[in-house]
Amino acid sequence: MNTVKRELRLFFDFTWRDWSTTLIPGLIVATGAVKHASLPAWNVARFVPWVACFIYFFNLSNQIVGVEEDRINKPDRPLPSGRITVQGAKRRWAIALAAFVGTALFNGNGHLIIETATWVTTTAFLCLTPYGGHWFGRNSVAMGTGTWALLNGIYKTVARPASVEERFFFVVAIWLATAIQIQDLRDIEGDTIVRRKTLPIVIGDRQSRWLISLAFLPLSYVVLWVGGIISMAPTTVSAAHVLLAYRTWHGTEAKYDHKTYMVGLSVGAAG
Repeated sequence: MNTVKRELRLFFDFTWRDWSTTLIPGLIVATGAVKHASLPAWNVARFVPWVACFIYFFNLSNQIVGVEEDRINKPDRPLPSGRITVQGAKRRWAIALAAFVGTALFNGNGHLIIETATWVTTTAFLCLTPYGGHWFGRNSVAMGTGTWALLNGIYKTVARPASVEERFFFVVAIWLATAIQIQDLRDIEGDTIVRRKTLPIVIGDRQSRWLISLAFLPLSYVVLWVGGIISMAPTTVSAAHVLLAYRTWHGTEAKYDHKTYMVGLSVGAAG
């Protein structure tokens, strides 16, 4: 029992920061799948095993290669705090990867190999290549592919997605890949220390805010318009983008920018 408690605690400590971008959207998507397929409500829980492996595999991968960075930015994490060794994390990484592939192969609504392979490839891109630390590779590429894999995969754990759902997930993935530049405004100091080439570091803080507010966010709005999502809630979605642009332009500190980022995630989840 103590071993189980410890493993659950480690899972929580490795992953809790990403729950707002995985488990919460997962619950929303799974609930929608149950409703559209007219399934009993308990089927919502079927997304949990695959998504748990999804986030555990990624966080272990990311934190194993990022121990030195976490000593600066997030010293409370299991590896820099000394609660687990790198070797111990690597063993759990192998188990998480095997479980991730296993849940993909034995899903009852058609295998999730494409979505799983996409996420494994995306994780390798982020953690093992220099392009994973560049603003375009990290945000415009990896966030798009990762979001598509997550949303499409979650739906398939519950029901077979129709073409309209698949198109919706594709549009949301492109939207996030365009709008997500906001996240790099939160930790310019830490990203500078680890030599990450985020947009604020490459072109400057004020210039990046100008570019995000007047180019990236309007472009992300166009993506939703072309994809037919704006028409679902035109006033709400339009007001949210104006608010994001305003907060991005006027942000001056990390806490404020983090709240702006969370507003952006809320827009994506609501979509």
